[in-house]
Amino acid sequence: MYFIGTQANGAWAITTSEGIIVIEALFDYAAKDEIEGGLQKLGLDPGQIKYLILTHAHDDHAGGAKYIQDAFRPRLVMGPKDWDVAEQNTRSPRPRRDIVAADGQKITLGDVTLTMYITPGHAPSTISLLLPVKDGGRTHLAMMWGGVSLSFSTPLDQLRAYVNSAERFQDIVLKAGADTILTNHTAHDKTFAKIEQLTNR
Repeated sequence: MYFIGTQANGAWAITTSEGIIVIEALFDYAAKDEIEGGLQKLGLDPGQIKYLILTHAHDDHAGGAKYIQDAFRPRLVMGPKDWDVAEQNTRSPRPRRDIVAADGQKITLGDVTLTMYITPGHAPSTISLLLPVKDGGRTHLAMMWGGVSLSFSTPLDQLRAYVNSAERFQDIVLKAGADTILTNHTAHDKTFAKIEQLTNR
């Protein structure tokens, strides 16, 4: 698994025996340099992106989706209500509707299977994930909470949805035995500090 995000926004590439799964598309202005260019810097071929999973339709996660979709033709995955949000967005280029994620749906590419859960609250149908990652010869199960923050003006029903989703996903994570936390915002999991620790250990 490789970090291909920015100082603020996380995007991740998972290599498999049959291609690459990318999670998040960043802002539209960052997709070419950070996702396409990031993969190339790592010696990976962006043409091998087979799936692009967007946790939700906010511009900092989905704004670059159309660029990736047009350039490399991956299958694009998003939750049902977030597809609706993306199609009404006038700030970022709009991707073409493709795979509508369902709660508990698995995506398998080659030797990797990840599981998506619909966890509304931060966005109408935020996707949170369980996915296998490898460190040396050891396999770990990572969890990614798809929508991290709320504002002080969040409506009460949305706040309740967020809390309910967080409690439910916590139960899923604990039962599955996940031992690694990833996020889509670098400050929340100290991504860069962890990358430095991995480099220097």
